[in-house]
This record gives sequence, C-alpha cells and structure tokens, in this order.
Amino acid sequence: MSHAVLRTSLCGIVLAIAACSPRPAPAVSTPTPASTRTPHPPLVIPTRLTAIERKAIFDTVWQTVNDEYYDPTFGGRDWQAIGDEYRQKLASVQDDDTFWRQVLNPMLWELGASHLAALPPELANQVDPMTFATGSLGIDVRLLDGEAVVTQVVKGSAADQAGLWPGFVITSVDGWTLEDFAASAIPSPPYNERHERASAVQELRALLYGETGSEVVVEYLDANDEPQRASLQYAPRTGSACAEFDPSLPPACAEIEAKRLADGIGYLRFSGFLNAVLDGVLQAIDDLGDTPALIIDLRGNPGGLYFVRVAIASQLVGTREVFIRYQYRDHLEAAFLDSVADPYQGEVVILVDELSASSSEEFSGSLQALGRATIIGSQTPGMCLTANIVPLPNGAILVYPFSQSQTPDGRVLEDNGVMPDISVTLDRAQLLQGVDSQLEAALDYLAGKTGR
Repeated sequence: MSHAVLRTSLCGIVLAIAACSPRPAPAVSTPTPASTRTPHPPLVIPTRLTAIERKAIFDTVWQTVNDEYYDPTFGGRDWQAIGDEYRQKLASVQDDDTFWRQVLNPMLWELGASHLAALPPELANQVDPMTFATGSLGIDVRLLDGEAVVTQVVKGSAADQAGLWPGFVITSVDGWTLEDFAASAIPSPPYNERHERASAVQELRALLYGETGSEVVVEYLDANDEPQRASLQYAPRTGSACAEFDPSLPPACAEIEAKRLADGIGYLRFSGFLNAVLDGVLQAIDDLGDTPALIIDLRGNPGGLYFVRVAIASQLVGTREVFIRYQYRDHLEAAFLDSVADPYQGEVVILVDELSASSSEEFSGSLQALGRATIIGSQTPGMCLTANIVPLPNGAILVYPFSQSQTPDGRVLEDNGVMPDISVTLDRAQLLQGVDSQLEAALDYLAGKTGR
C-alpha cells in the first residue's frame, strides 16, 4: 500500500481501525437468538515478530513521535518517562497481540491524541468498507441509549424492501453484536463521551457495507421490540460516486444526495470529502443556487481530503478568507479559501453528529467561525489533527499527527470538536414516527430566517 497520498487528512477514514479490533469478513450465517448466542471470542493478532523485531519497531515509533509530533511539549506529558515505562513492559512481552494492544498503542495513547496509532500488517492492509466497498444494505445506525438504532433507510434498498424502518434496533449483523466488538476494542483517544459513543457503533456500522451480491443476516427489533431477522444482499450503492484514490487501493466511494425539500429549502448530503464526489457536490450547490437556504448534512461523514473541503467551502463563501490554521511543531500556518465568481448566497445550515470527524470538523467549524453557517445537531468527536503515515518493518505502519487544526477564530478542534449553535439529539420514538429531529430543527430554524 502506498501511504504518501493518505497524508492529507484522510485519517478519519484510515483510523476507523485504530482501536486494534480486526474487522470480520461478512459471510452467510444463521445466527442464534440473542438470548442464547455465544459471544464471538476476541480476535487475536498472530505472533510473527521476534523479540528483537518488536524492540526495533518500538524504538522507531518512540523516536519518530519524539522528533516529529506536532507539539514539542507533548501536552505537558513526559514523553521520555512514558517511553521508559513502556520499554520496561516490553521486556516481558512474549507475543505480538500483547505488544500491539498492551504496550505500543497504549504508550502512544498516553498522549491523548487522535490520529495516532501503530498498526500491525493485519490492520494496516485493511480498508474501510464504508469507503471502499461496492455494495450497501442501504441503512445507517447510531448508538442511542446503548442500542444500534436505525437512523436512515434508503428508499428501494435491500433494507427498505425487507421492511426495516428508522427507529428499529439492529441487534446483530451476521451474528456480530455490539458486545462482540466491545470485547476486542481498546479505548483510544480522544477520551471523550462523543468519541466513545461513535466508536461503540462503528464496527457494526461497517458491516452494513460489503461486496455487491454477497449476503448477510441482520437481526433486529421492530417498532414493537419484537425480534426479527432478514437475509439481505448488498446492492450497488445508491447515488454513489467512485474514483481511484490510490493505485494500490480499490476505488473510493461516497454517496451524494441532493434535493429540494417541500418548503423550497435545498438539501445536500455527501458521505465523505473524497475527490469522487467533488464535481457532483459543486454541481449540486450550483443547481440549488436559487434556493433561499441550503442544509448540508455531514452526519456520519468521517472526513477526507484537504482540497475537497476547501473547494466546497470556497463555493459557499466566495472570497479569500482564512479557512483554517495549522499549528506545526515550530510555526503556525494559515490556509485560505479560494475566490469564487458566483458563490452560493442563501442561508447555510450544517448538520453534524458524533460521527462527523476530521475534515467534517474543519469544514463545519471554520464556516461557523466565519459566520457563514449555523451548526445544528450534536457535538462532533474532536478527531481533528493532520497526520502522516509512515511504514514500519514487517508491513506495519505508524500514523502520527504533525499539525493541529484551529478555526479562524483560534478554536482548537482536537478533543473539543464543533459545538452546535443548536444542539439536538436523535430520539428513537421520533424516528419510529418518521421524524428526524435534527433535520426538523434545521427546517424550523430556517423557517424563521427565510419566512417560509
């Protein structure tokens, strides 16, 4: 895998596996009822390294972070002492699973930073199905009151045809439950409730994507909390655009949805800041140029590429403004929007949640700071650092942050995330009634602004 191109903030996607929880490959199965199901055993990283090789990787990782981490003060933590502590633990390590899970990554995560992880080959070579899979079940979920609640069902999708509805609760996908993933996960930074909530559902959410034509069994609770199951086939992703991201990777895909709502408000959703969607998003903004307001839905958007978010933001602002500032190890550098001849002029609302990370946070936080957009939804996770990806021996990789993102008004997004101007959470009872409370809040706000 070539990692140089990944340097430009695609890490919200790359680090979906940073908690060292290997993702199972979906396969047709017959799950037992939840009450009698035997939990899947935690997945173990096989041992391939010698003690000398483990020490070499450890030393390389520690030294790289020591020399190139964006904050030379390490947030007030004693990086030398942290290294000494974990070097002592390394001396007694006999297997790779312990090395990666209990020594190397916990040492890195003492710094409390996102976009920081060392991944063994088993994880370094994985790709995120939500970005690279060709098929989807047409469903999305969020963690609400500890349950994986359906928040979206795409019309005509496999999930829609099977009768699933927003507000239903997914209890397993191909036999895998939230509890199964939790048994293998290691809490990773940033250490806040929003990121914890996002991480708890992310692996299950990934199983909603797969290769077109393959099947999985989905178990769920319906509107009456009655257990149901359906065998669903991954179908081509509705409204998606795909393009090569890197020659060593499959085409990267993201959905685009653009429409006019009943009250004349424009609505635009795209699931990643990827080059595959850029032309379509810019065209959608142009097509909706006569609307009095535009809702941009970034809920669940994990991030993407710098030039994509700058181009889209420029189309909404129009003038050369400071878009974001990057705090490097030895200097602060401003990045600017481009001047645009015919920018969108209407009101802008951006919907965000705990799964709107990285580029989504830069985009929404900066437009909020510039006074160009009103943010509605729930606070974002605060996974907003710019990272480098470098190879380690034996096919492993190290991801580490080399700069910190700051909005034009000086707010640090890492850990803090973007605080909505209007905070609204999703509610299962409302979803069952067909009400998206966050979207409704946006429409209510814009009705007051536009008089519609």
